[in-house]
Amino acid sequence: MSHKSKTFLWGGLGLSLLVLVVAFRLFFVWATTLPLDTPVRLDQGETVELPVETRTLEFDTLAVVFSTAELPLFTVRKLSGGPIWENEQWVEYPPAPLTLAWKLLTPSGELVSEGQGSLGAELTSYGSDQITRAVARIPMQPGDYRLQVQVLNPDARFGEVDTRLAFVAAGKGQTWQSGVAWWGSIIAGVLLIPFVIICGLLALHNFIRWRYGEPSAD
Repeated sequence: MSHKSKTFLWGGLGLSLLVLVVAFRLFFVWATTLPLDTPVRLDQGETVELPVETRTLEFDTLAVVFSTAELPLFTVRKLSGGPIWENEQWVEYPPAPLTLAWKLLTPSGELVSEGQGSLGAELTSYGSDQITRAVARIPMQPGDYRLQVQVLNPDARFGEVDTRLAFVAAGKGQTWQSGVAWWGSIIAGVLLIPFVIICGLLALHNFIRWRYGEPSAD
């Protein structure tokens, strides 16, 4: 096989693998984008309406996310609850009283479900600078919705902490979309990207031999 043929062979294979890497990445972004992730004030009692775009069945848990980036962890834990190292021992603080009333509506305003929830199980990932507390599980089919939320017992202390309202997953890998997304990202990073680099180097090598080296017989 000539260097010209090898150039197109390795170049085409590398380009095909690169397209596959991009496809895996785009699917990962699509499948892991949260249906809702927006700042919310928990020190006020008015009803807010938020858009929700559900793509998979993975993210079905309404949660409050507390940021620990601006304030000391101790201060945030006093509200979110959880363990704090205090007086040379771990002290478990309960979450501050907080009740949210919610309604899930279709874009046309039809009621899908409604209920109330308080700060519950902690869903924080290890090493995260955020503290996530589940409020309620709200199963949804893929589609667009509107979520109405009201804090029934607003607390002025929550005004000191940056908080967000989000739909999160209680666990990972609950749907086939999330499985494809996570395994696809691993395969792309461990196998496909190195092969793309190898194919590119081989294509470049054969291109140089084709254009500037000795000709070879087909």
